Amino acid sequence: MTPNDDGSTGLIQLPFTFSLYGDEYTSCYINNNGNISFVTPYYTYTAYGFPSADFQMVAPFWADVDTRADSGTVMYRLTPHALYVNWSAVGYYSMQTDKLNTFQLIVTDGTDPVISGGNNVSFCYGAMEWTTGSASQGVGGFGGIPATVGANRGDGTDYLQLGRFDHAGTDWDGSFGNNDGVAWLTERHYSFNTSDESIPPIFSSIGCDTLDIEVGTSLDYPMMMIAGGPGQVVTGTAQCQGITNYVETITSIGNGTQIMSTITPTASEAGTIHTINYTAQTNDPVPLTSTYTVYLKVLDATTGIHDASRATNLTVQPNPAMDRATITWPTGQQPGRVEVFAMNGAVVMTKNPIVGAAQMELDLRSLPDGIYTVRATGATSTSTVRLVRSSAR
Repeated sequence: MTPNDDGSTGLIQLPFTFSLYGDEYTSCYINNNGNISFVTPYYTYTAYGFPSADFQMVAPFWADVDTRADSGTVMYRLTPHALYVNWSAVGYYSMQTDKLNTFQLIVTDGTDPVISGGNNVSFCYGAMEWTTGSASQGVGGFGGIPATVGANRGDGTDYLQLGRFDHAGTDWDGSFGNNDGVAWLTERHYSFNTSDESIPPIFSSIGCDTLDIEVGTSLDYPMMMIAGGPGQVVTGTAQCQGITNYVETITSIGNGTQIMSTITPTASEAGTIHTINYTAQTNDPVPLTSTYTVYLKVLDATTGIHDASRATNLTVQPNPAMDRATITWPTGQQPGRVEVFAMNGAVVMTKNPIVGAAQMELDLRSLPDGIYTVRATGATSTSTVRLVRSSAR
């Protein structure tokens, strides 16, 4: 789309049929303000909460996107079975670029393997930094009327709402709770199925569905399973195929369940793609069930970002830490990015190491006391280490 405020594309013919609560569509409009629609284009810049009788839409982030100040792009791509729409580094009204959001929508006919488990909708997020334009009562990108993430049939009844966002931070108390912090979405991925009138459980993870793990390292991977409709409670199970050293911790978050998988591959498991198969189920009289598969590509230590003769693990000192901690990686293993995750899977910190450095200091003063996972991502592998933040002296 050309730079605009509140614009839409013309009618786009889809080479497949997309089902929204059983209503079938073969065309759509892409709306600059973070959504696609099916009956008419929407120029509405202030987001409504769902359900609504006025909008037939799928909204990865319905808010007042403004790209007139060279602040990002909105682009799409069609394949025989899928529509991809990318909002890349977009600013907010009026022509503000101090904070930028990046997010993607994919819709399919349910047969394209780009979305696992037979699901037909995917939301995927990069850095998410703002929620509200000034015409929606926002100040500096926050406050006012919150942004909406979800899908709405347009009958005033059928909908899903993954959250409404109006402030900075990573807090999130479930799909139908209080307004949430937009950084919760950073690097998060949602996958779900809107083909029927009842939406089965939704999967939410960090990153996408293929993980590279190097022999001798350990990776913590959080998978959330959340309700597709109000009043539901979701439980889940997981099965890891082919990894001997696999441990999982199950906790309840909001109306859903999180499974934290700790994966530590051995040398005998290298060179093979393994899987974690998740199953989620609602508490309805006739339970709704959905599945999702994560692929684990185990890399030999000699093919990663270092050779087998070198130590493979990150270290963190001190641990527990109060205000600051230093992350150190072995010589020749500098990662391209270091991220800190809370136990609920939210990305609470992202930093890029200085080129040539052997370590990095993390400022923990903005984080509450608790257990965190530090993840260092290199060109072909990922390493993690647990970090405890405690302000007690």
